[in-house]
Formats: sequence, structure tokens, C-alpha cells
Amino acid sequence: MPDQPILLDADFDSGSLDVARSSVKGDTVLLAGRDNFNTGCWKWLHFTASNVKGRTLTFQIGDNFDTDRDRLNHHQMVYTEDGERWRYFDFNQRDADAETFSFGNHRPFTSDRVTVAYGFPYPVSRVLSHSQKIRNSPWVSPTPSSDAQLLLGMSPGGVDDLGRTIPPNPLLGYQITDPSAPGPKKSVVLMSGVHPNETLANHVLEALCDWLVGDSTHAAAVRSKARFLIYPMANPDGRFAGYNRTTVQHVERDANRFWREDLWQDMPDIATVGNALLKDTGGRVDVFIDLHCWTDTQHHVGILCKEEGYWDDPFWRAMVALEPGLASWDSGWDNPSTETLAFKHLKAGFCMTFELMYLPGEKLKHLRRVGGHMGEALYRSLVADPSDP
Repeated sequence: MPDQPILLDADFDSGSLDVARSSVKGDTVLLAGRDNFNTGCWKWLHFTASNVKGRTLTFQIGDNFDTDRDRLNHHQMVYTEDGERWRYFDFNQRDADAETFSFGNHRPFTSDRVTVAYGFPYPVSRVLSHSQKIRNSPWVSPTPSSDAQLLLGMSPGGVDDLGRTIPPNPLLGYQITDPSAPGPKKSVVLMSGVHPNETLANHVLEALCDWLVGDSTHAAAVRSKARFLIYPMANPDGRFAGYNRTTVQHVERDANRFWREDLWQDMPDIATVGNALLKDTGGRVDVFIDLHCWTDTQHHVGILCKEEGYWDDPFWRAMVALEPGLASWDSGWDNPSTETLAFKHLKAGFCMTFELMYLPGEKLKHLRRVGGHMGEALYRSLVADPSDP
């Protein structure tokens, strides 16, 4: 009801808001962002507001956005009133002079409780539910490192920067292939969730995995020629805590700068996934794709080494043909990221970081299309006759 106080909450899976420093003044909700990695900035935002039915609200947060204030110029926040259908707010506006970013609707909310986020969330619970769903497929089985429940081990859990207890979370690994198909198979690694706030990557990976276990003739063909090793959430504690780039145990460390055996020894979550990668691949992989997100508002991007010829790799050429808006950025091996691990230690024939962007107005169904196109591009590069049109 309009006369009841608006209550803010972010104490849930992947929630992120400094509630203690946030406030409500009339119909304006003043938000305090948090970023445990970049002091004085914020990046991920995910919270609920209750007692909002019948109210037309404006939400406001500082424009001290990690990676550059200008990144907010065209950004659009999302919300849901039923927990399922996500929509973009009617207006999203940065005021550079006031150093604020405001967003809201031109009409009152019709539900008493609304969930608001920087982008489409993908909580740890969804990783678990999707993995359990896909486990029923005849094409899905544990990796050599995971058990019958697809479990590699448990993350350590801990206490986040707001003093909340973060429980240990499952670290998952599974493979998709046709076990009855004879002959050698290509080895393809797919992973995501290294950086906690990069949720769109998991939406695309989910769609790709659904494509791989689907009934299409192309999916069946690629399953017969390749073994896909999937690690869907490499840093579940960070995702659960609503962090930006770090693990809960080491808030000063970028989680994508410790993918080397001598660096991950005191990082149990990264070590569990990293050791599984080494064991499950036998130290060699043909294709390695790590899915991430970034804050550019123009196009999705493949970060891949031009010098190694990856820009002209059959997979990437097929992907760009299917998604003409994709861009290519050059990369090297100057930091111990997952991509560097793949190139230097897994001897990958092709490796890349795929950066999904929070594009204004982009719908979840398009992100699922990107995942499906990635499956089709893998088919075209690993199975199809290159002479076919």
C-alpha cells in the first residue's frame, strides 16, 4: 500500500545492494551500490523493493560505475513483478552534472514486490536446477572429476563484505557427447561464472547446452564427433554474494588472474575447477570457450588472438556469419586467465573469451538465440563439409 514504508532487501542469492546506506525519500529510492573490488564504485545491482503496489517510483544511484561512468549513458535497468517476466524500465537516464543515474516507469507498479537488477540475473540456484534437469539427458554424464550428481566439490563459502554468511556452493562439471559414437572425438571445453556479475554469459551457456542435448540432426552430428566438457559456474560464492570480479575468500583478487597451478593453491574454488580441467582434458583440448560479460553497449565480442589465426578460425567465421553484429578484439597471453591456461597448458587449437554485452533492449530470447548459434557454429566447424554453402 502507498502509505506503508518501502522495504529494500538484497540478502538473497546474487543480491547486491548496500541496504544500510540506501534510503527512500517520497517516491524516490536512493540506492547505494557496492563493489568489493573497486572501492568507491559499483557494478552489479540486484535487489527487491516491497510495499510498492500503486506507486510510481524513481530509483536513483550514483554514476560512479566501475569501468567508466559513460558506460551508463545508454544502459537500461530491468525489473520483474512476478519473478519470471523481466522488463526494461521506461526511462534510464544519466545526469553527468549531478553524477547520478535514474530509472523508473511512467506508471505505478501493479505488484506489491518488485525485483530490480542491472541486467538479467542468473543466480546459483538456476545453475543447480539446470544441471539437474540436463542430467536426465542420455547425452549427459559426469566428467572424470565429477560424481554421479555432476559434483566436482564444494566451494568454501565465507563471509562477504557486508557481513553476510555465504554458504558453500556446488562446483559442477559434466560432459555432453554420444557415448555410442565410434572413433576419436574432438575435445571442447565450455565454462562460465568466473566473474560473478557477468550473468548474461550463463544465459547463453544454458541455451548452448540445451542445443547440444536437443533433437536436431546437427546436434546429434556434433555429439558424435566431439566431447563437450562443461563447467557452468567457476565462482559460485562470488555469484551468490553479488560480487563483481572476485571470490568471497579473496576480495582483492580478480578471479580471472589466477588460472595457473602455482597461483590457485589458496583459492579452493578456482583450484577445484582448474584441477578438474587438467584431469578431464588429459592436458589437451581442441576448442576452449570461456563465456563472460562486459559493459560495452554496442555489440557482443569475441576476444581471441589474431596472431594465432583465431580470427579466421572456422568456428569464429561461422559464428560471425550467424551473428553479423559480433566484433573481434585481439588478445594475448599476458595474464594467467582461463584463456591463457587453455593456450599454454591445455595446448588448445582454438581458445577465446566470449564477451556478452548488456545491449539496450536486448531480450532473453535473443541471448538464447546466440547460444543456439554457438552450437550451430560448432557443428559447422567440427562436422560439416566446408564446401557446403
